[in-house]
Amino acid sequence: MVKLEGQDKKEFEKAKDLLEGGPDTELGFVKSLYFGRLELDQVMPFPKQDPEEKARTDELIERVDAFMRDHVDPDQIDAEEHIPRQVIDGLADLGVLGMTVPREYGGGGFSHTAYCRVLQRVAETCSSTAVFIGAHQSIGLKALLLNGTEEQKKHWLPDLAAGRTLAAFCLSEPEVGSDAANVQTRARLSDDGTHWILNGGKKYSTNGALAGFMTVLARSPVEDDNGEAKEKVTAFIVTPDMPGFSVVYRDRPKCGIRGTWQATLNFNEMRVPRENILGKIGGGLRVALTVLDYGRCTLSAGCIGGAQVALGKAVAHAQKRQQFGRSIGEFHLIKEKIARMAERLFAMESLTYLSAGLVDQHDRDVMLEAAIAKLYCSEAGWTILDDALQIWGGEGYMRANGLERMFRDGRINRIVEGTTEVMTSFIALMGMRGVGEEFEQILKAARNPVTNFGRLSQFARHGWNDILIGHRSNSALNELPDELADEGRALAQLTRDFARRVGRLLAVHREKIINLQLPQQRIAWAAVELYATAAVISRLKMKLDDADGRPRSEALQRDLLIGKGFCHHAADRIRRQLDDLTDNRD
Repeated sequence: MVKLEGQDKKEFEKAKDLLEGGPDTELGFVKSLYFGRLELDQVMPFPKQDPEEKARTDELIERVDAFMRDHVDPDQIDAEEHIPRQVIDGLADLGVLGMTVPREYGGGGFSHTAYCRVLQRVAETCSSTAVFIGAHQSIGLKALLLNGTEEQKKHWLPDLAAGRTLAAFCLSEPEVGSDAANVQTRARLSDDGTHWILNGGKKYSTNGALAGFMTVLARSPVEDDNGEAKEKVTAFIVTPDMPGFSVVYRDRPKCGIRGTWQATLNFNEMRVPRENILGKIGGGLRVALTVLDYGRCTLSAGCIGGAQVALGKAVAHAQKRQQFGRSIGEFHLIKEKIARMAERLFAMESLTYLSAGLVDQHDRDVMLEAAIAKLYCSEAGWTILDDALQIWGGEGYMRANGLERMFRDGRINRIVEGTTEVMTSFIALMGMRGVGEEFEQILKAARNPVTNFGRLSQFARHGWNDILIGHRSNSALNELPDELADEGRALAQLTRDFARRVGRLLAVHREKIINLQLPQQRIAWAAVELYATAAVISRLKMKLDDADGRPRSEALQRDLLIGKGFCHHAADRIRRQLDDLTDNRD
């Protein structure tokens, strides 16, 4: 066992606290990849909405499209730096602000998939409006929906679903961003035991100056199993009428999504009724991480909306713009950009709606799936926006065509709900955690050979790889159509290679891996590309199954070309990431 001391030990304990904040559910698809197990049956068939809900969603999207076209001016919202009240009220009247709230509490009772579809359409017109909706529903009221008592839900959800009350999620602080375990706002129980007293502040609280309901994360004393007092994060319901609550800044000038307001809040001896705790005392990290599963999926859907518009604009301009006697779309460097944009967008859609479908199933841990969707879509979406602006050239830099605003709006996606750097380490460490625990059990067995003879003999006979990496048949892999067989076999082989590299990395570095972000980055992006490839294959199989032997349409042929192209390029990137673990210039 590597002995950690000083700051390393503190960081290890913090990371352990954060990683243990996840749900206790069945091992998900991505975590299985770290063990070399390609559980394709978990991601196939590609999830679909049931016909009744799909029809309801389609009808709502038609009304949302009309509303956005007739009543939402994204350039005006950007220039005036606020979303007009009539836009908020109109969205509420459409039922958008309470889509995922169950009908018994006054909401629409829609699935997360339906909600993502609507958010994607809103984002195609106005990113600020999409972010406003997400802050209210994806994270603002989600902790109540997932962790609230029946009494809390009946009291708050009807007004939140109807838009009469707006919601905000308050985690970030002056010294706390993605480091959720390091929250400095503190809560103590009042002398009479009736209230929690909160002191501290929050920043970047989207909707915080508008909200009548806030989920606030604060540290509170908790007794551990040994009866010792420790400080753990707890989630509280806060309202602006509580004594000691104040808005320091309702917003600050910023680069993009200028129509949204990110408030700075202060709590000075603020009294919060004891019954306003969400979930368990000390269970705030679990509340936050579970809420972010939903927020990250909907953020991904918003990224798709912007990327789809950007790709459409890029293609149209490449066909129209003439240089050197021909359209710029005839030049290979422009063709390559558009081809890669199409591949990335197809993968973004596949990842987001596979992850949303898994969220709707509620039967597995989808924390890594949601994190990967957010990381990939925010990065790929930004690249697509950048390439679209490049194809437009100088005109793309002008405000008249909308790309300049979209470019500014899209940049925030690589920062909010977990920065790219934090999400990268999170995906690597969360995935390797289970493998590390298995490795530790083998080492413990070695220290007690008599009582653990069976486990040691298995290890001696088969080695590390075969204990972790099963050789059972994968029926879903065998059922892939001929058009996807090569991609499926490559994915299976890459999954085995990935797990072997993970095992070797942990065998060398053990707990020290927590501080080695460059290897983490390679592991994380290999996992991202593996999951993205599985999502693309699953979606292509669905499209082939839907064709049901009929002649291939032009749209299906195009999707196969784009999707298979993504799989081949992703395989190349995975191999490079794995090779760079041992052959690099770090």
